[in-house]
Formats: sequence, structure tokens, C-alpha cells
Amino acid sequence: MTSRPLAHNSTSKWLHWSVGTIAIIMLVFGSGLDSLPIDQRQQIIMGHSGLGTLVLLLMVIRWRWRLKNLPPGPTSNMKRWQILASNWMHWSLYSLLLAQPIFGILQAMYITEYEIVAFGLINYSDLATDNQAKAQIFHILHGVNATVLSILVLIHIFAAFYHHLIQKDDVLRRMLPLGKVRKNDIS
Repeated sequence: MTSRPLAHNSTSKWLHWSVGTIAIIMLVFGSGLDSLPIDQRQQIIMGHSGLGTLVLLLMVIRWRWRLKNLPPGPTSNMKRWQILASNWMHWSLYSLLLAQPIFGILQAMYITEYEIVAFGLINYSDLATDNQAKAQIFHILHGVNATVLSILVLIHIFAAFYHHLIQKDDVLRRMLPLGKVRKNDIS
């Protein structure tokens, strides 16, 4: 059996913080897009679609990286339910963070109001024929997924601080870029 590392490696940390930062920014600012006038919305959507494309690319890399690189094991004070919840949370976040840009791209492919061109290069609107009904379905899926993702992100952040401030273990430190991990905190 391969032994688990004490902390996440630098690639895992970089992917975690990059995707997390972009996703939080997009979740916060994406929630109000529907209420904007169409000309303002169109401008913001171009940046939003580019960042969404970046999240998709990073999540494919992250998922592949995670399958080949073991994360640290549970800390010595984690109960079985916490270990199960942690595993469920991480795979749920991975799945939702992969699904979110896919739903957004599918919505962009069918949107009828304007073209969506990510990074000024990838014209998602040219990938399918305009179809308002399909655009609406993917718009709803994108919105529902964003809501669930937002809730899980908040729980994830709360759990990290709970481990750091209440349980006083290394769960947060081992994902921080310069976090120092204690060797006696693994099970």
C-alpha cells in the first residue's frame, strides 16, 4: 500500500486555490447577471464564459491529477463520519465544478440573444443552432448547480475553519501554500 503524504503537493495546492478563487468570484458575480440590461450582460458573459472555460480545463487537469496523486489521509482526531463526509464533499465539489462550465457551455451553444465567444476565440454560439428551449434548460441546470455548489463551497470553507480553530488539526494547514504540518497529526 502506498503511504499518504503529510500535505498536499504544490500542484494540488495550486489547482485547489486557482479553481477555488475563480469559482467563488464567478458564483458571487454570476448570480446577478440575469438582472442586468442585455448589453451589460453580454459584455460580462464574455469574461464569464472565458473564466468558465478555464475552470473546465483546470478541473479536467485537477481530476486527472487527483486520481494519480494520493491526498493526505485523515487526521488522528477525525471520526469515521467526518472521513466519509470529507470524501463525499470532495468528490461532490469535483463533480459540480466540472458540470458547472459544461452546463454554461451548453447554454451558450443554444442561446438566441447574442453570440458567446470565450476569450474572443471560442465561439460557443457556432457549435449548435439557436434553440431557446434548450438554452433555458441549460440555464436552469447552470443556476441550480451554482446554488448547490455555493452551499457546498460554504460548508467546505466552514469545515476547514472548524478543523483549524476548533479541532486544531492540520487539515487547513496542509492545503495552505506555506502551511507547516505536524507529523503527529495523521492517523
